[in-house]
Amino acid sequence: MKDLSSTIKSGLKISLIITTIVFVVILFITTDSRTWEALKSINGKYLIYVILLNTLSWIWSGIRYSILIRGIEGVNLNLIEALQIHLSYYFASSITPTSAGGEPLEIYLLSKKNIKIGQATALSLFRYVINTLTFAIASPLIIYFYSYLFPQNIVRKLVQYSAILFLLVVGGFLFALFKPRPIIRLVSYILIKLRRIPFLKRIHPFKILRVVNKTVRDFHNTLWFFLKEKKLTILGFFFFNLLSWITYFLIAPVLMSAFNLKVNYLSVVLVQIPIFFMMFYVPSPGGSGAIEILISLGFAPFVPKYILGIFIILWRTLTHYLTFLAGAIVLVYILGVKNW
Repeated sequence: MKDLSSTIKSGLKISLIITTIVFVVILFITTDSRTWEALKSINGKYLIYVILLNTLSWIWSGIRYSILIRGIEGVNLNLIEALQIHLSYYFASSITPTSAGGEPLEIYLLSKKNIKIGQATALSLFRYVINTLTFAIASPLIIYFYSYLFPQNIVRKLVQYSAILFLLVVGGFLFALFKPRPIIRLVSYILIKLRRIPFLKRIHPFKILRVVNKTVRDFHNTLWFFLKEKKLTILGFFFFNLLSWITYFLIAPVLMSAFNLKVNYLSVVLVQIPIFFMMFYVPSPGGSGAIEILISLGFAPFVPKYILGIFIILWRTLTHYLTFLAGAIVLVYILGVKNW
């Protein structure tokens, strides 16, 4: 628990430091005398709409989780529990590089709902692949057909980099799907070599082999089960996943309306998709720093320079940090109070 607490504090500290530095730089570059006048003239009702849209995106995410989990026979996850997993996952992802901490916590929480570790791992991988595949397909198409939205060459280059990393992940997914034995041997070899770690030293090598063999086979069987028998479940998950992201991407144009700007909703939604695709692979915790810089480039054609800085801070606060705070509260509740 001490190690977990230390990891959370470290990730949170790094994330906040990077974000604060970037916020200060953006404000320094963009702020002038007109900025504060624009801030005073904000239409407050649109801020309420933004919070409602963000909350609605949480609900769609909870429904997609619930649909996916119900695909496993004998397991049921209500909307509240699914929402708790989603928010906890978001918090853990936000304090770890490349959002890598979200999946282990997600698998742990799912395993507490009588889902085998191998099954939980397969479900987590399904969620990741379907989620990222949506962006991987959409991003190149948007850049090709709406190239005028991306005058900066850096965005195109970074999307190419992200696509290569995603193809490597998909390659690993397909390998695990068709060739489970090498995965079993590799994981077993690594764990046996790591027996110098205190908590692994007490475990007999044969037990490690049995556990790894069972977990990987559960993982492999669950993948095939969903692909063969649960196509409608995958389709339902995909639909609500798409709905969640569309709702989230509508927040930016609605917030622009709060500043009394003329907004092309379609363009503002489309420009966010390639940028968020890149965020899956940014090494800083939760994409901190990079997301603010890249989204500034993306929103620059739609928002006057003197408003851009406070717009980015307000947008990031009402989306990321609001969800981050909710995730922190939920995680403390389900692990500390509720003892999930």
